[in-house]
Amino acid sequence: MKKILLLCSAWLSVNTYAQTKTYTLANAHSHNDYERKTPFYQAAALQFGYIEADIHLKDGELYVAHDSRDIRANRTFKTLYLEPVVRQFMLNDGKAYADGTPLRLLIDLKTAGVPTLQALQTLLQPYRQYFDPSVNPNAVQVILSGNIPPVSAWGDFDKLFYFDGRPDSTYPAAAKQRVALVSTDFHLYSKWNGKGTFLPAELEKVKGVISRVHQQGFPFRFWGAPSAKTCYYKLMDLGADVIGTDYPEELADVLRNTDRTSTGHLPAHPVYTPTYASDATRVRSKNVILFIGDGTGLAEMFAGYTANKGDLNLFRMRQLGLSKTASTDNYHTDSAAGATALSSGSKTNNREIGMDNTYHAIPVLPEILAAKGIPSGVIVTEEITGATPAGFYGHTADRDNTQVLHQQLIDSKLHLAVGGGKEDFARDVKGDLRQTLAQSGIRFYDDLSAWDTATQGRTLVILSDKTVTSMRDGRGSYLKDALKKALQQLSASGKGFFLMVEGSRIDHGGHHNDLDYLVREMLDFDDTIGEALRFADKDKQTTIVVTADHETGGLALMDGSIADGTLRGHFATNDHTGIPVMVFAYGPNSQDFQGVYENNEIFRKILKAMEVSRQATK
Repeated sequence: MKKILLLCSAWLSVNTYAQTKTYTLANAHSHNDYERKTPFYQAAALQFGYIEADIHLKDGELYVAHDSRDIRANRTFKTLYLEPVVRQFMLNDGKAYADGTPLRLLIDLKTAGVPTLQALQTLLQPYRQYFDPSVNPNAVQVILSGNIPPVSAWGDFDKLFYFDGRPDSTYPAAAKQRVALVSTDFHLYSKWNGKGTFLPAELEKVKGVISRVHQQGFPFRFWGAPSAKTCYYKLMDLGADVIGTDYPEELADVLRNTDRTSTGHLPAHPVYTPTYASDATRVRSKNVILFIGDGTGLAEMFAGYTANKGDLNLFRMRQLGLSKTASTDNYHTDSAAGATALSSGSKTNNREIGMDNTYHAIPVLPEILAAKGIPSGVIVTEEITGATPAGFYGHTADRDNTQVLHQQLIDSKLHLAVGGGKEDFARDVKGDLRQTLAQSGIRFYDDLSAWDTATQGRTLVILSDKTVTSMRDGRGSYLKDALKKALQQLSASGKGFFLMVEGSRIDHGGHHNDLDYLVREMLDFDDTIGEALRFADKDKQTTIVVTADHETGGLALMDGSIADGTLRGHFATNDHTGIPVMVFAYGPNSQDFQGVYENNEIFRKILKAMEVSRQATK
């Protein structure tokens, strides 16, 4: 677990209370924990910082139950909570949790306070070493709530007991040291059900009580707040220190991943305003630039829009469609089958590249266009053998056949290929790399700045993995710079061109459920689209198509601020989904990309726009 900023412990001076918090499972509270199928253990397995038990004194025994009618002989505080705590210390070398995360038992006294507390004090005496912070820095803190005795009587009870205060109470200096937190009923301040957001007046009440408690130097908790993800996030935004739930796994998921599911204050890029002079005209598309955002659904796009404070180059494009992405053998495609559908017009099985679903090689766009003298290129932000770029030159039943793909790239009809993976490429190509490629008529560059766009003939620009890395790790303007150079080189023939540009690592962010990573990649992708729009306006014969091979992660946008560029999301999976993806188009014949259709139809629409027949020679 990540480093934890501990909540203010009762035995620390109240002056050490920090307003800035990092939320972890130390902030999680298992409300009515005894109602779980496995009391204590379910929350403890998740490393919750607070576990609640309601206790009743009956016939000299302390039972755990919500109401007296729920008391059962085998559900005592000793068996359900005291003995499991001891077991935790035995398992974790003298600590409640192996990593030192603090554990608090919030014990709600349901029967008469003084006798119930006296019985609890007697029960805990043989186990002081596990609960007394004065003798054990890893002690479990016991916080009492419910029918607690008056403040004036606190000194009559063992100092291992701390108390759950109330916001309208005042505490003398000596008693303050025993107030572990301050709690109150959520419904005294709001009737919100956890969906949407607060009414403004109620929000002010909630903010007011949290602020008032913090000014007194205490951590704050609501009881009775909705057990819902939206509420958990909102309470964290408002600064509540302890977040309660009836669904421990759900809250654990939020707290474990909150740093990866939030982003904001990223550098915004300027957005180009197209002229629309050539948009939706009926002239031949001399050039087509196909942008593929790997794993990029509408949520990923709108995440970029939010982070860019309400604007994207992509959203300046007026012709919209919707692409259905299923492969022939799966509800959700992978990148190999998705790229093959886009490059060949044929749906196929997952993992196949440049083959139909009977495992026969089929012609792909660069092969078809090469027969007409039209050059093609690909630019990607990952290895050049990634499934998407390989879909435009390779033919293999398994996308992981990288050695085969390297040779197929050399033998392909691609005029230009730009991407990463130089290390693997050098390993798989026999002999001296430049000499071997020169024998095949290929000019090779391993430095983007050294790439001479006046180069005639085929060109491979294969860079190191350190160069073609993520935006977070410093890739910089590589994609936009590569696009500018590619447009210069491909335009030189005068015969038109086809260029596929992939935002490869948007997909990586989805797979890792890392929203910040994803948004950084989305912003870079969109910035590059802006450069293409500028080219298209100047050229007037260039059609731009932006789509995705599939969506990854099942991203839901939970909350955000377009004005601030901040965003919070939640991922449903770390895999691809079957959600249809958007198609945006600009330039001549862009109107043909409107509507709802299968992903392989994009291939046919591109050929139609370029007025090229499907017949090809390999």
